[in-house]
Amino acid sequence: MTGFCEENDVRKALQDKDLSETDVYGPTGTEFVTAAIEKVSDWLQRQGNRYWYDSGGGTDLVPDSPATVSDVRLDIPSSPHSQRDQLFHDSDTRYPVTKAGPYARVTLPHGYVQSLTGLEVRGRGGGVEDWVAANDKTEGRGEDYYVARKGQDSYGRTHLYVRARSIGPRYDFNGILTAEFDYGLDATDESWQDVRRGVAQLAAAELVIEDDVVTSIPDNGQLVGVDTQRQQLVDDGRDALEPYLTPPGGG
Repeated sequence: MTGFCEENDVRKALQDKDLSETDVYGPTGTEFVTAAIEKVSDWLQRQGNRYWYDSGGGTDLVPDSPATVSDVRLDIPSSPHSQRDQLFHDSDTRYPVTKAGPYARVTLPHGYVQSLTGLEVRGRGGGVEDWVAANDKTEGRGEDYYVARKGQDSYGRTHLYVRARSIGPRYDFNGILTAEFDYGLDATDESWQDVRRGVAQLAAAELVIEDDVVTSIPDNGQLVGVDTQRQQLVDDGRDALEPYLTPPGGG
């Protein structure tokens, strides 16, 4: 089971809207809560290509290790014009476009990428070389390639930097890279309470009975129905998760 919040987070989200469990749960409440958390978490992961976990453990639904993805095909931006330190060949040749000194920059389609476990590079003759396993290729700044997050305010956007000289000129840069990597944000390194709260609110909304039952009469005398409380949970949850709903690479 994988979820980006715990059952108690959902109960708190309901309590914050003055909703009691007896109003919204069936006879097997825990099953419904768990199913709602998993449904929202799976949707969020697929929607935004991001993942969250807590390596500190002590959780029931929140995972304790990052996710892994393989066979990620990547293009390197290219131009018919040679860049810095690149010799011109002929009119049909294209060159890696450099964005960070001598490096071409590729935005990875998943957020919070930690490390590459594989980086297959198509050679000029059509063969493939795994740079992670290759003895003559090195990962790190100043080396052949490296991975770096844009910053804490980038919601996990991560770039792969490949030294242009290590790739060289080609006729086609489409799908030249095939990557495998771990990705995810660890709660022990950086808090992701906004995600946890948003998932809990949407999961709580999944559990609310949609009818016209009046749950409270506030001091202003206006009746507040369960359907209104449910919409508030949806709105609050969407607001919290909105920055994470688009994949880092677009799309």
